[in-house]
Amino acid sequence: MNSVKKYLSSVDISSIASLISAVDHVSALNVSFDKSASISFLRNFTIEGIEPYIKYHLYMSDIKPNIVFGNYNTVHQEVLDGNSHLYSSPADVIVLSLMLEQLDAECRAPNWSAGKTKEQILQLFDLVASKSSALIIVNTFIPPFYSNLGIASSSLLSGGEEITELNESIRDYVKGHSGQFFLADWERFIRITGEGKGIDYRYWYMSKAPFKKDFLNLYALEIVKIVKALKGYVKKCLVLDCDNVLWGGIIGEDELNGINLDKNDYPGRAYYDFQMSVLHLVERGVSVVLCSKNNEEDVWNVLDHHPCSLIKRSHLSGWRINWDNKVDNLISLANELNLGIDSFVFIDDDPSEYELVKRYLPEITVLQVPTNLYTYPQLLFREGLFDALNISTEDKQRSVMYQAEAQRRQEKSRFENLEEYLASTELSAVIHLARDHEIGRVAQLTQKTNQFNLTTRRYSERDIRDFCSDPAWAVYSLTAKDKFGDYGLTGVLIARHEGEEGIIDTLLLSCRILGRRFEISLVEHCFRDLEDKWNIKRWKAEYIPTKKNQQVANFWNSVGSKQVEEINGTRSYFMERGGLKSENTDFIKVIGD
Repeated sequence: MNSVKKYLSSVDISSIASLISAVDHVSALNVSFDKSASISFLRNFTIEGIEPYIKYHLYMSDIKPNIVFGNYNTVHQEVLDGNSHLYSSPADVIVLSLMLEQLDAECRAPNWSAGKTKEQILQLFDLVASKSSALIIVNTFIPPFYSNLGIASSSLLSGGEEITELNESIRDYVKGHSGQFFLADWERFIRITGEGKGIDYRYWYMSKAPFKKDFLNLYALEIVKIVKALKGYVKKCLVLDCDNVLWGGIIGEDELNGINLDKNDYPGRAYYDFQMSVLHLVERGVSVVLCSKNNEEDVWNVLDHHPCSLIKRSHLSGWRINWDNKVDNLISLANELNLGIDSFVFIDDDPSEYELVKRYLPEITVLQVPTNLYTYPQLLFREGLFDALNISTEDKQRSVMYQAEAQRRQEKSRFENLEEYLASTELSAVIHLARDHEIGRVAQLTQKTNQFNLTTRRYSERDIRDFCSDPAWAVYSLTAKDKFGDYGLTGVLIARHEGEEGIIDTLLLSCRILGRRFEISLVEHCFRDLEDKWNIKRWKAEYIPTKKNQQVANFWNSVGSKQVEEINGTRSYFMERGGLKSENTDFIKVIGD
């Protein structure tokens, strides 16, 4: 896979011919990709030109694409036709791609009203959602570039106001159906590209293909961000150097009043705005840590006392501020936070450090402070590295949780016996069938959890909601805490039954609670509950291997299941009712329904 990325990295995607040749070449190779994604387009105009861009960005992310375009301007028919591609090959993501001019040819006319079109669009959204559990991406519309009224004031409407209100209705709908609906904001795309690089009037009139390559690339990137989030390709930790990263200059030499960090003047304002960007990530639940060759006292002096330092110690989940090798420090941080090294994004200004980390830790995404410093504040948002399908309460409390974890590590060092330490922490778990307000978090865990995840099946909120309402399925949540604080909703078990057989579809735990035997309590509680509720006589379970979940390869063996077969690494297990064996979990107080 690295060879594919290396090859694609050398491709000039500004050349359509080069791009198409490159993705066709990769498609022809017999390459094993980590994941695959199915994307279906429902459209009322010519949008096939987006395909090579989507393929390029998915291949770069180690995802094999399967892209299907519905027939031209037959959106309603395909949604209603049970034999259409939507149902013959169910998609992970449906892209509902609509041009306003195709919905209402009079939309540019004087005194046009969007009321009828708005009703039509929102009804279409409802219809698609009722027919599919896929993620659905919808777009806003591009208002006129020029006023039909010129510079004159008038009581007449130019049409732009109606389109703006229509777009707000679309945004409100997406907000109200978060978890299944996502927005590809054409208004934002056209602000970025501009009219000249975004719109192709000639091809619009000739073949109903309105967009140029810059716009198509932005549109493709937005779709790919959503696909990656669904498939679990989400970065979780931002690692920052300090000098010339959080501020301009070297604190050890320039001292507190000499570094560039300012609300008003450039270049200090660029660093100030970058710190503001970091705070937005903290609010979204991204862990932020420092990895800097520096004197710790100097760094704390900036964070604690500089009037323009927005980042404080309370925002940090960890740090390595010393003169040691950064590669070793990054590995140490990953172990401390119990995160995979591939979930890190590292920013440094020193090319030698940048190249060192890229060479020895290629799993880490490494970004360099840009030469044009005025582009720095947007660096973290362009590629959507930290984008998730939703933001949970647990996300917003992440830095507090990691600080509590530091207290736990300190406490643990006082004990020689693990069980004595665990008993001292007053562990408790609330386990019950997932409730409505927990569905978003349950779906998020299926999308993001990689290490302790027996099957790594990714589900949307709509999927989880469907499971919860189906009597043949059961979705359990585990919310954990101890005397140091709440871990939040950190465990999920999803099961279904066929007659007297119970089948475990999903068993996962957040990395935050590993090593405390919560998984045993979760399985014990759910098995006991479901054996009575469903009259289960036997259980079936699976372990599906991935690059990241090897630590749970033998979990079902360890609790008394018998392996019955192994095909391409996937192990199938069988257990009679009452056959569950487990380690001692008496130190965990379990609270059920």
